[in-house]
Amino acid sequence: MSKIKNVVLWTAAIFFLFFAWSDYVKGQLTLSRLEGRVLEKSYSELAVDRGTNFVSVPRYTIRLSSGQAVTVSSPDFHSIKQGDHVLFIKQNGSISLYKRESRS
Repeated sequence: MSKIKNVVLWTAAIFFLFFAWSDYVKGQLTLSRLEGRVLEKSYSELAVDRGTNFVSVPRYTIRLSSGQAVTVSSPDFHSIKQGDHVLFIKQNGSISLYKRESRS
C-alpha cells in the first residue's frame, strides 16, 4: 500500500509542477508589439507614498499614432523624437524600444 501511495503522490507532484512550469514558460515567451508614429511626448512626476514620506517618481509617456499611450524609460524617451516611427516590445510588464526610424 505504501508503494502505491508513493507512486500516486510523485505522479501528482510531477503533474502539478509540469503545469506550473509550462504556465511560467508561456508567460516568459508572450510578447506584445506596440508600433506607430510618435504623436506626443510628455513628462510628468508622480507622488508616491513611501510610508512616512512622499517621493516624486518621473514618468515618461509617449502617445503613438495607433492610439496607445506607452510609459517608457528615460533613455528611450530622450532618444525618440516626435514624428519618429517606433516599435516597442512588451514582455512581462516591461517595455523595450526595439526599432526606431527617423522621419527623414
